[in-house]
Amino acid sequence: MGMDTPQVTTDILAPALAPGAWTDCDAWTGPATDGGFWSLGLARSDPRVLRDVPLPTADTMTVQYERLTSAGLRVRTLPELRDVDAALVAAASPHTRFAKRYNQLMAPCPYRPETALRTS
Repeated sequence: MGMDTPQVTTDILAPALAPGAWTDCDAWTGPATDGGFWSLGLARSDPRVLRDVPLPTADTMTVQYERLTSAGLRVRTLPELRDVDAALVAAASPHTRFAKRYNQLMAPCPYRPETALRTS
């Protein structure tokens, strides 16, 4: 699971953690709005399904999903989320704890308009 999805909650993860979630399932994916993914869980480790998947591109999740299914894996999907690859992306969710904390951490730094998040 990516660390750049601070909005993840137990409710969002619940489908993959519920009893029977892995019955007839080999992988769970969590697509990101930018075409990547914020989560990938495999029932059994297999580096071959991960190697050479292009990162980061607008079709990373599509390529990864095709790789998983081509390997014969049965895949289920979690909700699509916006991952935070840059401060400007975080600005799209200005009322989150993440945005508020980001602004606190940036306070001692010189002001840079391109990294400021609006929280009001």
